[in-house]
Amino acid sequence: LGLTDTAGAFAAGVLLANTSFRAQIQADVLPFKGILLGIFFMDAGSLFDSDLVLTELPTVLTGAASLILLKALTVAAATRVPRWMEPNRLEAHDAVKLAFLLSGGGEFAFVVLALAEKLEVLPKDLGGLLTAIVLITMAVTPLLGQVAAAASGAFESGAVNGEGDASGGKPSVEESQVAEDAVVICGYGEVGQEIVSQLGLANYVNGALSILPRVVAFDTDPALIDTILMPESNAAVMYGDGENPEVLRSHGVEDPTAIFVSYEDHERALAATFRLRTSFDRAPIYTRAQTREEAQELKCAGATEVVVERDELPRSSPYLLLGDQERKLNGDTEECAMPILNLLDDAERISQK
Repeated sequence: LGLTDTAGAFAAGVLLANTSFRAQIQADVLPFKGILLGIFFMDAGSLFDSDLVLTELPTVLTGAASLILLKALTVAAATRVPRWMEPNRLEAHDAVKLAFLLSGGGEFAFVVLALAEKLEVLPKDLGGLLTAIVLITMAVTPLLGQVAAAASGAFESGAVNGEGDASGGKPSVEESQVAEDAVVICGYGEVGQEIVSQLGLANYVNGALSILPRVVAFDTDPALIDTILMPESNAAVMYGDGENPEVLRSHGVEDPTAIFVSYEDHERALAATFRLRTSFDRAPIYTRAQTREEAQELKCAGATEVVVERDELPRSSPYLLLGDQERKLNGDTEECAMPILNLLDDAERISQK
């Protein structure tokens, strides 16, 4: 398309912002966020010409106020399109808040102004003046945030008192958000699918339904990038690296009831257990291992309990062979979920302590 690197990165960010890949991108970029922000503000600060601002102070202040007012009106108007054109348009209080928050200048203005000066479209003095105006509007963004919160609260209280809650009392939530105390499953392979299925069904039977999913599994299967699976009414499967704590937080998980690491590869399970234990020190972490030696390593990394498959297979096989027929005769269909439900009950007791 002939775009510059900066414009291409901006376009890619806009395209990916509304996909399920968003949380994974945020988690991957987070380690570099502080460094890049520091470089950006150092570069932007070096463009500020204080002598020019003092010389043209009335012009700068008028330009900053005009930019804030013009952008606020433009953003507010863009959110007021008719319902038949955009059924999911923002409510009035959210539109007011967004208008104030986005009324300041953006970092992309520096790219445009620098390119205009390079192409000699703008005189250097005018470019410096416009850069100073943008920097001043960015500097007052915290103040605009306070104004936005106050104005939004006033509009929201007025709408509730005047018209009532048009949404019927149901708060709006993003599709990618889950309950902050959800049960997290890392990996959606054969084991992960079975755990999600049983926990989702168990929560439904017990009536523990909520607006947000209470059971969530994360997997890096590319098929999940553009979709969110709902294998049960109270469970969701999303794209993301489950061993990265920031991916969990990006989806709203702050205090998980329990975490089950279902990765078959021991090294990956060990790394996931260590990283998750560091970030969620109160949450019980369950995982799987092939041998007792691997189980001991996982416990040293922070696992609460480890299912040793070589021990469980001979232990469970007689029960399955001798007890399966008896369960069928008695019509007991819920007992198959008891091992996982016991783990969840243990997790709740630990979290309460």
